Amino acid sequence: MRAVTAAVIGASCAAAWVATIHPAGDLACQSPEGVGCAWGRFTVVAPVLWVLWALVAWGLLRLARFTPSWPTAVAGLLVTTGLLVVLGFVAIGMRRSPTLQDALVGLAAAGAAGYALAAVVSAGYRGRRDRTEHRGQDG
Repeated sequence: MRAVTAAVIGASCAAAWVATIHPAGDLACQSPEGVGCAWGRFTVVAPVLWVLWALVAWGLLRLARFTPSWPTAVAGLLVTTGLLVVLGFVAIGMRRSPTLQDALVGLAAAGAAGYALAAVVSAGYRGRRDRTEHRGQDG
C-alpha cells in the first residue's frame, strides 16, 4: 500500500509539473517568440517548478502520514529525473517528437515508477531484531 500511495502522489505531481510549465513560462516572457524565451523556460522556469512540485510531493507524503517522507521525496525526485532522462534519450533515438499528451503520460508513468521505487527502498525493512516478534513474547 505504501508503494501505491507514493506512486499516486508521484504521478500526480509529475503530471502537474507538465501542466504548469507552459503557463509559468508565459508569465516569465512578455512575447512567446524567440530563443531567449525558450532558453528562460528551459533553464529557469522548468527547474524551479520541478523543485516546487517535489516540495508538494513531500507535503503530500507528510499529509498521508508516510514515513520516512523526506528521503522518499528526494529519492523519488532523483529516480524520476533519471527515468525521464532515459525516456528522453529513447525518444530522441526513435526520432520521435512527443505531443503534450505523450509527455503527460510519460511523465506520469515515470513519476509513479520513481516514487514507488523510492517508497520500497526507503521502507526500512530491517528484519527481526531479537527473534521474539512472532513467538508471542513481549520484548
